[in-house]
Amino acid sequence: MKKEVIPEIPVNASLLNTITPMGLEFKRSSVVMGDNLGKVYGVTKYPQDMNIGWLSKVSNISSTVMCQIFTQVDSSGLIEALSKNITRNQGIAMSARDPLTRQRAEKGVADGEKIMREVDQDGESVGKLSILTMPLSDDDKHFAKIARKVEGRFAGIRCKVRSMSNLQKQAFETLSPYHVPNETVTSVLDRIAPIKTFVGGFPFASSGYSDGSGYYVGKDANDGLITLDIWKRGNDRTNSNFVVMGVPGVGKSTAIKNMMISEYMKGSKILVIDPEREVRQEVA
Repeated sequence: MKKEVIPEIPVNASLLNTITPMGLEFKRSSVVMGDNLGKVYGVTKYPQDMNIGWLSKVSNISSTVMCQIFTQVDSSGLIEALSKNITRNQGIAMSARDPLTRQRAEKGVADGEKIMREVDQDGESVGKLSILTMPLSDDDKHFAKIARKVEGRFAGIRCKVRSMSNLQKQAFETLSPYHVPNETVTSVLDRIAPIKTFVGGFPFASSGYSDGSGYYVGKDANDGLITLDIWKRGNDRTNSNFVVMGVPGVGKSTAIKNMMISEYMKGSKILVIDPEREVRQEVA
């Protein structure tokens, strides 16, 4: 009998040091864990549009630990708040003389109406979202480099982070694998967000590709989700031609038929060349 060889799982040193530190010391803006220095950051501002994989650039930075908390809430209060915010932005857009202020207000109106439509008409669940992240290193220079990378990556995806000053202990407890949520920390970081924002972020953000709309067509080599809009144009995507390949029985025909039905319901004109008459039989 051939002995099965189990591949060795790489050790996550940052996570291991968080779970079993040699010692803990909390300072105003940092945490000392044995020989390692860390700092807990919290996200205080998010971009309006967050598609699948929106956290991928920050959730997999080496020498960091991240925690994402989502607590579902009643959507009625959110709709009321969105309505008031839309009205306020409409007033700013109409009265603003500065083109930049007017443009930002108009963008706020469009984004607010989009979220309200998803919640009110499409039944999208909403909740309070909190994200914490902590760079960690046993070398001061490397720690400073990782901290700058964390701040820069979050700024690159239009998020704002802040060091949890005077709350490092409470934030560390919330971030840690044993997870002891702290009301003071969550009250500072909680932001209302649709559930798709949570699902599209960590831990499903390690890989994948998404157009933000369209069809879920499969997974990549790392099990990341791939979502394509067949009508999207840009760069080398000059048409909607594609080929579906696979061994018999994996679902090629079923996938194509589902896409055809979806496109037909959207009003697209469908022309089928079907030598085996599969579609004709199902329609009949």
